[in-house]
Amino acid sequence: MTDAFRHEYFDDFERDHPNIFASKLKLLETAITLDGSRETGYTVSVGAGTGSYEAALRADGFEVDRIIEPSANLAVEARARGFDVTEAFAQNVPFEDSSIDTMFYNGSAFGFIDEATLRDLFSAHYRQLKPGGVLALLDVPPASALGLAVQASFLITQKSYISEVLRSSWYSADTPHKEYWRTTDEYRALLESGGFTRLLTWQTLRRHLIYQNESVEPVVQGYQEGSYVALVAVK
Repeated sequence: MTDAFRHEYFDDFERDHPNIFASKLKLLETAITLDGSRETGYTVSVGAGTGSYEAALRADGFEVDRIIEPSANLAVEARARGFDVTEAFAQNVPFEDSSIDTMFYNGSAFGFIDEATLRDLFSAHYRQLKPGGVLALLDVPPASALGLAVQASFLITQKSYISEVLRSSWYSADTPHKEYWRTTDEYRALLESGGFTRLLTWQTLRRHLIYQNESVEPVVQGYQEGSYVALVAVK
């Protein structure tokens, strides 16, 4: 089967949008540390792509111990950055119970997973986390400015203002489209069905899309404004 993912979809856009990258990195660090209140411990990143954010975390003093990445094209890039990479889907990796301090999905890896599989996966993650462990899901909400623009772009084949706006933000029209768009509330319900009861949210990239790369945006609590949102579940 052809691997549709290419590292250029990720690294080139991140290089060309440094302030957006920095805003998203701040959100990721806020999520996995619960806004600086915990150590991250043994950490697993799921759907890490090329490992660019994991490398940035490492530069900031946060170690990612293992990466799960199903794309062979992206996994080779993450290995080249020095990470321990398992080339597999998360649902096929048998982590031991109570073995992980922090697990995060930085992006839409869970947007490629059907609801029944995802429900079982979140239940498995609950077992795999240590008491007090953190599962962080970071993604573009479907009703956010970026979410709506991306979904509209799927339906537009000719040149349009939407495509111009997306080029000024951080979405590549060539990136494979995730199949499932779910709201934060829908993910909250799936996490609760998996056993999680303490859920927290943070957000960033609240400006209009054409201005998001002008400067690094702050991370604030909530999920109803940002084009990038972290939903964090604590065991």
